[in-house]
Amino acid sequence: MASSQLRVSQISAENLSDASDLPTEERFAALEASLSARKNSHLDSALPPGLARRVVAQMVATARPVRGRLTVKSERGSIFLDVSLRLENTASGFRLVTVDAKEISFVLEVDANERATLKFDTNYVGLEISKALRLAHFWHALSGQEGILCLDRLGPDEEKFELARLPLPTDPSVKSAEEDRIRFLEVLDEVSKATNTEFIYPSEIEDEDLKSLNRVLKVTRGGWIALPITDFTTPMNSEGVQNVLDLAIQRGEVFNGLAVTATWERHKIFGTWVDLGPSVRHISKARLATPPSEMEEWLASRSDSDSSFDIRWVPVNEAWIYVVYHEWPKPSLQAIREDIREFEEEYGRDSNEFRRAWESDEEWTREIKDADVWLTLLDAEHHLKSGA
Repeated sequence: MASSQLRVSQISAENLSDASDLPTEERFAALEASLSARKNSHLDSALPPGLARRVVAQMVATARPVRGRLTVKSERGSIFLDVSLRLENTASGFRLVTVDAKEISFVLEVDANERATLKFDTNYVGLEISKALRLAHFWHALSGQEGILCLDRLGPDEEKFELARLPLPTDPSVKSAEEDRIRFLEVLDEVSKATNTEFIYPSEIEDEDLKSLNRVLKVTRGGWIALPITDFTTPMNSEGVQNVLDLAIQRGEVFNGLAVTATWERHKIFGTWVDLGPSVRHISKARLATPPSEMEEWLASRSDSDSSFDIRWVPVNEAWIYVVYHEWPKPSLQAIREDIREFEEEYGRDSNEFRRAWESDEEWTREIKDADVWLTLLDAEHHLKSGA
């Protein structure tokens, strides 16, 4: 098999041009791009007047803030938030409110007729992801499951109050949006722990951030990723450029079984870079799009030995790039062989026969649907067997 091994110093998202017509569900397998970062969550519920007045009287014995704890108890377990509370007078009564807590606002309000209302609001922007996830789970526990909401006074004399039966009434669209937020936060928390990277909940959530997050998630879970692209570039030093130039002169502009080794790769997620480490990129067939004359001119004119030159490639027959990452779990060789076997059984051809026919550009290979996937699997099998 005619193949070429190239080594480059780095690969980043800018080196790859995604296929623009790829369906949204393929590009965002883990996340939806419609998630709103700025939208806060709100809950309110009426309480028995006598209970509200008793809570206020017992919780606030002095003018100073009181340490408290909000706890949701249900069959699934319990979850709590510690809060600091103080009493405030209002035009129509009084209220118990949280102090110095930007991420949550808990209000127990009583009017002159002793009608009481409980309000709970959240603000995630600027929080560490682990804290934001805990807050989202607490909000979901208030609105999404049966249980009891309790308020504890933690000192100086501890006392517990059962405030309300759960779930609290919630607009279905708000509840659905908060469930989407939890899934988003769980993915971000998983990536944060896997890559040892700290994320802060963003003020804006852009498609590019979700695309990068989804890609990193796939890598940390499976150790590989397949990418549909329109073109890609490889930054190369003088030795690499000369190697490509020599091969192009010998074999022509189309390279079969191209393997590009990258020493590191990183992606930007909400302003934070995530490094995925070294990788090997396989593509079944790619055409050299940079004219040899430009490479020769660069080799002749370069003055800095550490400089690099970007060589552009275009996949042949919409071939995908298959990337294996050294520092993450490798895909199962057995699973890949099972997928290859399915292709062989469906088309009644041996993989070696198919590979030779493809490289010879025999007409019957162009009639095979997803031929590039078959070739990608063969490249992956070779890579895993070699232990690269």
